[in-house]
Amino acid sequence: MTTNKSSNDQLKNESQSTRLFYDPNSLSSFNGYRIVHTHFDLNVDFNTNILDGYVQLDVEPLNNELCECSSTIKTENKEIPNNHGNQFVLDSRHLNIKKVLLKSNNTENLLSFQVDTERESLIIKMNDLSNDSIISIIIYYSTSNTKCTALQWLTKEQTADRKYPYMFSQCQAIHARSLYPCQDTPGVKSTFTAKITCPKPLTVLMSGLQTKYDENTNTFYFEQKQAIPSYLIAIAVGQLVSYDLSSRIRVWTEPSMIKQCQYEFEDAEIFLTAAEQLLGEYQWKRYDFLVLPPSFPYGGMENPCMNFLTPTLLAGDRSLISTIVHEMTHSWTGNLVTNENWEHFWLNEGFTSFIEAKILGNLDKTNGKEVRRFHAAQQWEDLKTSIDTWRPTHPYTCLVYRLNNIDPDDAYSSVQYYKGAALLWHLEQNIVGSESNFDEFLRSYIIKFGRKILNTDDFIQYFESYFPQVPSVDWQSWLYTPGMPPITHDFSTQLEQQCRQLATQQSSITKEQMNMLNPKQVAYLLNLLLNNQQSKINYDYIKQLDINCDMSKYSNCEIRFRWYQLCIRVKYEKPLDDIFKFLDIIGRMKFVKPLYTEFKSSWPEMMPRVQTFFDEHKKYMNLITVKQIEIRLNSQN
Repeated sequence: MTTNKSSNDQLKNESQSTRLFYDPNSLSSFNGYRIVHTHFDLNVDFNTNILDGYVQLDVEPLNNELCECSSTIKTENKEIPNNHGNQFVLDSRHLNIKKVLLKSNNTENLLSFQVDTERESLIIKMNDLSNDSIISIIIYYSTSNTKCTALQWLTKEQTADRKYPYMFSQCQAIHARSLYPCQDTPGVKSTFTAKITCPKPLTVLMSGLQTKYDENTNTFYFEQKQAIPSYLIAIAVGQLVSYDLSSRIRVWTEPSMIKQCQYEFEDAEIFLTAAEQLLGEYQWKRYDFLVLPPSFPYGGMENPCMNFLTPTLLAGDRSLISTIVHEMTHSWTGNLVTNENWEHFWLNEGFTSFIEAKILGNLDKTNGKEVRRFHAAQQWEDLKTSIDTWRPTHPYTCLVYRLNNIDPDDAYSSVQYYKGAALLWHLEQNIVGSESNFDEFLRSYIIKFGRKILNTDDFIQYFESYFPQVPSVDWQSWLYTPGMPPITHDFSTQLEQQCRQLATQQSSITKEQMNMLNPKQVAYLLNLLLNNQQSKINYDYIKQLDINCDMSKYSNCEIRFRWYQLCIRVKYEKPLDDIFKFLDIIGRMKFVKPLYTEFKSSWPEMMPRVQTFFDEHKKYMNLITVKQIEIRLNSQN
């Protein structure tokens, strides 16, 4: 079937190491040269808030035929040619490039280079190359202490224990280029090794396995034997302790939080085993994870061997385990099977969200189908909220959209997660009609595309070849049409209906009714109220709900941010101080973006206070979060 394509037919190349592809968010010469291994040798300086040292890139030149083809691709998109002739171009954002060397036969020769700040590129002249199949380029550099969007540096006062400074990275989507010069595209995967030195008594963690430690210099050595894209490079440095949850799972965090983490994530091995039963053997040896300070901008980040998680998951009742299940699932869908560029982000997040609900259902041996359907219902309501926020005609409510001259962060939302999950639900339930057959397809899909990259057309072709006899799919409506999916799924369950009845009843919700709900149901109920277009959701309704149910008692952040959003919408003043305290402490974008947006759209009289608060606090926030909030506060819509 012919579909709208965001890449050329000529990109279909069976060899993944030399597969040509298109990425509008990288000007690096990935179709002329391909990085196959990366080595870091860096010092962590908390006095200046920089990383300083060098990176060695082992590069495989692609053949001339491929280079000529890639030049055409980039020219069509009005970019500089991707093979660049005798130039090796890397993505580089606000890096201080000191010198560039060509390493060959144990000798190192200087290479001339140019930094193009406007295009965020490092251009290296590649004259007089040897005939080696692999070229080694050494780049001495340091990061910016003010403009490195990949790193957040915290003072000791910003940490939980307030004893030592802290640093962590977030490279997704295109922030790795501010951490090191690279081919900053998910379409290029590289193994890596690293040597990182930091002040005592701090610990370094990375998205690889630690291989060595030098106590005298406090130097940590790492290796990642599986090739990963630049967005999965991760580093964290701080006063960190760990606890072994199983023989292959370890949780890291600050000392004062380790007991909370031990309790909250005690069943992590059970989750990983359940994922293996559905998806096949775990390929990364260890599944360790780090619970970060609250300014971390996401719920989790699937960095291999060392997932990063937000402390907002520490609800005290294990009710928010779905996020760690989600990040675990990325070990297969995302880290093994990877979208070739960010226009096909749904292949990472849609698959992961769909499988996450399956695993949660499989974990419940008595009521699994209802648990899965209720989780899918939660995703559907979150999708409604996201599409209403964008507006249903916005191109970013398509599953596949164009990103020419667009930062992927600006298009990021739950659409790629939950509209993608809804498509896969449709394929399983309505097209294939058999959950067991679709599970077999998922496993074969991971085997087929594991350690590879793919785009949406690759997925469609594989699905249609795997299920040649099933009814046709309206790919155009699902993938390229904005708004809610073309088919509305019925996720009715007893859990869901209980919430929906409360959301639609004429009388106020009572304390007794609310106490009958579990935390996930309370969050879902508040979602239903947020999406309720009826006039009853007004000031008096919200005030009475608070009087009846004492909404301030909830510590679960998934409940609190939805409750706060409702309060802002109807201008309910009582929790205002709590809302600003929440915005002061929490940096997770899922929570803070909707609250700032709600203030802007629903409570304009409060905007002077909101703007002053943001201006005073943004210096403590992650740069990624700051940019996204500024976009919303400065928007004219």
